[in-house]
Amino acid sequence: MSKTLNIHNRHSAHRAHRRAKLPAVASAIAGRPRAPKVALAGKLTAWLAPGGGELQMAALACALREAGVDARFWRPWEDRLAGIDCLHLFGSEPEHLPVALAARRAKIPVVLSTIAWFDLASCWREPWPLPRRLAACGKFALRATAPGLKSWRRELYHAVDLLLPNSQAEADQLTRYFGVPAERIRVVRNGADPRFAKGEAGPFAQRAGCRRFVLYPGRIEPRKNQLGFLQAMQATDAPIVILGDVVPGHETYLAACRRAAGSHVKFIGRIEHDDPLLASAYAAAACVVLASWYETPSLAALEAGMSGVPLVLPRGGCAKEYFGKLASYVSPGNRSEIREATLAALARGRSLQLGALVRNKYSWQAAAESTREAYEKVF
Repeated sequence: MSKTLNIHNRHSAHRAHRRAKLPAVASAIAGRPRAPKVALAGKLTAWLAPGGGELQMAALACALREAGVDARFWRPWEDRLAGIDCLHLFGSEPEHLPVALAARRAKIPVVLSTIAWFDLASCWREPWPLPRRLAACGKFALRATAPGLKSWRRELYHAVDLLLPNSQAEADQLTRYFGVPAERIRVVRNGADPRFAKGEAGPFAQRAGCRRFVLYPGRIEPRKNQLGFLQAMQATDAPIVILGDVVPGHETYLAACRRAAGSHVKFIGRIEHDDPLLASAYAAAACVVLASWYETPSLAALEAGMSGVPLVLPRGGCAKEYFGKLASYVSPGNRSEIREATLAALARGRSLQLGALVRNKYSWQAAAESTREAYEKVF
């Protein structure tokens, strides 16, 4: 209890110091000319194999600028920390810890979009050798009973001023497993661009050479479970499109996916996020499946959901917190369940209710407003 109180007092003292030091920021928030300057940063390898975290950072940067925040990507080899009002880090990465500590020494507030999920199944399913997976599961079990256990992750979560998980379920894990006080957590839900509600099916259907197919989007890696899905669907002739590039280092996994795929499966590489062909893919699909080991949630599911296309999503993670009864949920290790849910989704039509939910509740504008309010808490 005393350690938690000391951490809280230390953060309160830093905030008081910054409020005295940054009158320009306070005046900007009050509506005066200067917009607060916020630097956004992911891991150094973020754009080598961009996924949901990188798309979240890029989309949020644009929406923040529209919301009156001077949001820019931070390039540590070019930009100094001096001159910014807040540093916003994306992802629970070891390399973020020294950056967060350096910012704190410079009296610059730091917020962290954690983009993380913690459970035994996700530890066991990491693409590691057996001894390492056993060690990870053991550490998780120890962490679950002793949240005060020291680690780089716990130190990172306690070093920043505010944590911005994407769901309440993730927020609860930060408190349960790492002892982060609830007052230093603010849930900021992910969003999607409304253009995904207006895709034309024709262009992607022509490229794929089929219609009414199952679309499985995402980076090709073990966590996304493309192999388990393809094995589950081997006894069917439903047309399937695997959309995405392999994550560097997982080429062997891609080869296994190709071996498991029948003639009814097409592999189409990653489509740039701003390419109209991506919205066309969601419009052309009969259903979208993500039988991943967990999602936090999937940006692809939100984007696809805008069009009302039936969704089959994992039980692991927080997808149900976003979509409720408007999506189907499967256990990634249960092949018969995956197959049955996918075939049932193929037989359903689009849901106007699902499309309205995503369009009205999960926009990047709403995420930016919530994020701006979070910034104001740490200035």
